[in-house]
Amino acid sequence: MNGFWEMMVLPVIMAVVLVAMHSHLGFHVVKRGVIFVDIALAQVAAFGVAISLLLGGEPGSGSTYAIALGSTFVGSLLISGTRTRGQQVPQEAYIGVIYVVFSAAMILVLTQVPHGGELINHLLVGALLWVSVATVVKTTLLYAVLGILLWLWRGPLQMISTDPNKARKNGMNVKLWDIVFYMILGTVVTSSVQIAGVLLVFTLLVVPTVMGMRLFSGLGKQMFYTLGVGIIAVFFGSLASYVLDLPTGAAIVCAFGFLLGTQILIQALIGRKSL
Repeated sequence: MNGFWEMMVLPVIMAVVLVAMHSHLGFHVVKRGVIFVDIALAQVAAFGVAISLLLGGEPGSGSTYAIALGSTFVGSLLISGTRTRGQQVPQEAYIGVIYVVFSAAMILVLTQVPHGGELINHLLVGALLWVSVATVVKTTLLYAVLGILLWLWRGPLQMISTDPNKARKNGMNVKLWDIVFYMILGTVVTSSVQIAGVLLVFTLLVVPTVMGMRLFSGLGKQMFYTLGVGIIAVFFGSLASYVLDLPTGAAIVCAFGFLLGTQILIQALIGRKSL
């Protein structure tokens, strides 16, 4: 185990930080019914990274981050603009279109970049194993600031996620708060996708949140449970990655999937309902 901690301590810490931030945002995403918004924004951010690399940028550089963040903000504005009162077309349909188009655009761009195939794999599964102390510190500080904003604005953000019609009746500017939420989500995703990859970013947002909502009705209990589940999945996924020499991000995704499947099976067998 000493070798495991020497090699994996930073990836594990980084993954736990990602779990804490994404599981909080996951509540809003699931309540809004826009389950794939995270993976769509992650793909938009990946497209921004690809554009930066095409222009001569380096992965993880400030210029690459800026271009990816700008791309994600554009995606956030597009997604926020697809939410209407009537919802004749489900918002998920637009989100799916955004995901597919930007995925194809990323592939087209990376075909013009040396070692484009390797870069596509990097953007899908990330490079969590090689995370640095500086990256952990910067990401933690950024997420702390965004977490404070989410706490300060928790009232309006929760209302527009759970009952947008009531929010409108109360005179709230739902469109403006939608933009605020997606901008925060986009900023988180832009930072996360270069570290953890598109697949793990989506998993961190949705899977622990779904597990918490299946078991608990109260938001506080859900948050504690999702964080605990996330830590367990990160630890065992990282351990499997170390022992079996597997990609860390993909191993953690599978660990989350295993825990979710196990919980569903146990709840089905004992008939457990929300607490």
